[in-house]
Amino acid sequence: MSARALLSAAVLATALTGLPAAAQSRPDEEALFGGDEQPETPAASAQEPPPPAEGSPLEPSRGQAPGPEQSRDEQAFTGAPVQEAFGTEGHTEDPLKIGGQFYLRAFTQGSEGVSFGDTAFSAPTLVDGYFDARPTDRLRGMVVGRLSFDPSRAGQSTGFLGTNPSDGTPAIPGTTFANPRVLLDQAWLRFDIAHTVFFTVGKQHVKWGTSRFWNPTDFLSPQRRDPLAVFDARTGASMVKLHVPWEAKGWNFYGIALLDNAGPASTLGRIGGAARAEVVLGTAEFGASAVLQRGRKPRMGLDVSSAAGPFDVYGELALVKGFETPRFLVPDGLSWEDILAGGGGLELDGLEDIAKLPVPSESPGHFTPQVSGGANYTFAYSESDTATVGVEYFYNAPGYDASTLYPYLIARGVYQPFYLGQHYAALYATLIGPGSWDKTSFVLSNLGNLSDRSFTSRLDLGYRALSYLSVEGYAAVSYGRKGGEFRFALDSGPFVIDGRPLVPAPTFQLGGGLRINL
Repeated sequence: MSARALLSAAVLATALTGLPAAAQSRPDEEALFGGDEQPETPAASAQEPPPPAEGSPLEPSRGQAPGPEQSRDEQAFTGAPVQEAFGTEGHTEDPLKIGGQFYLRAFTQGSEGVSFGDTAFSAPTLVDGYFDARPTDRLRGMVVGRLSFDPSRAGQSTGFLGTNPSDGTPAIPGTTFANPRVLLDQAWLRFDIAHTVFFTVGKQHVKWGTSRFWNPTDFLSPQRRDPLAVFDARTGASMVKLHVPWEAKGWNFYGIALLDNAGPASTLGRIGGAARAEVVLGTAEFGASAVLQRGRKPRMGLDVSSAAGPFDVYGELALVKGFETPRFLVPDGLSWEDILAGGGGLELDGLEDIAKLPVPSESPGHFTPQVSGGANYTFAYSESDTATVGVEYFYNAPGYDASTLYPYLIARGVYQPFYLGQHYAALYATLIGPGSWDKTSFVLSNLGNLSDRSFTSRLDLGYRALSYLSVEGYAAVSYGRKGGEFRFALDSGPFVIDGRPLVPAPTFQLGGGLRINL
């Protein structure tokens, strides 16, 4: 791969950070994709058992009580139903629901010194289909499949602006994805024991944390959530989840066996374990969690959300034993050109060569923190309309205080957008259905990497055109220090070839989407 093509892919990956959007949760997972449900109370789910069929061995013959003399073969030949373990529950007349979503998008990004004709463009399509089976109130199965396709990309694609075209997560430069691509998003079975212990077994979505943009305590997903994505397109993780609610208190306790959180659990020793407790005290909700698994550092987390007067406040604290990935060290004042010079004149001939540069690293033996928190305030600006404004801050101990090593992180495959710097901040505002625009929403998001002093701002527009059709649009700008996370560029020194930068700094982004949920 040539230097220009290679680092162009690298920059497109880092430019993912220039695509901010209002951070929103998965769309109505309970109705569409079978997210976590609150368990039914015994009073709500208990039903009278169905009457036995006439002539069934479960019904006494006239003048005769049923006895063991009726054999299993006689039951089979008479066609009489045999009562199963869940036979005391009412059966649903139409137990299977089929649906999904169809999501068409188009993006473009302008960059410094790039002509209109050479401006990046992508039009990814995402299709989800699900089968939701609920034969009884106590038994449910869900399967969700995903198809992704981008007609603007070749059969093997690195994704638009460094994103995985299948699930929207950041893609490591140089990694290719099939186009089109088919994935399994979810496949789980849910049931309970005596209306007291609830199990969900299989590939499923479990998200932890209370913050809007940064969720350091979201331990159970193999991928980091893109905090600026309108739609959280991450696929689920395979696990066995046990849920014990304490309904009188409104508390919940979970025990989880992880089957693929750090790669497939091909041996018993690779099965991970996690535990979580959620309690309500007054107006505050607290969560405490811990995860242990071979191949990953031990992790513990605390999260809280509460009302504080007119404000809603929230926060998360994650403690990790050392760093999940090594933290590379650069002496003060050393530039990327100096690092290259220290590599014995190593030329940029591929990511493999860059990754061989002699850069020291560290991983402490003590617990290191990641802390996020914020507050929002909702107020009325007319008789029937309200607006919400909020702020959020994130401290990331494993992060970097400068952008010097970003190209090296890309080469080593540890470049993680939104978790690169040590200090981040966000300011946002939302308007839902202002005035006579009842079907329209506006979201303004401003994010900054305070460590490398790069920023991005984005305005999102959402419109419910029809009962099942949503229209989306956005415009964003990148500004601040060139070379920082939100304005990443490789346009100086060895990164200028024939008078042109390998990766020009991004300036603006435009995009839109059409989504149908069925």
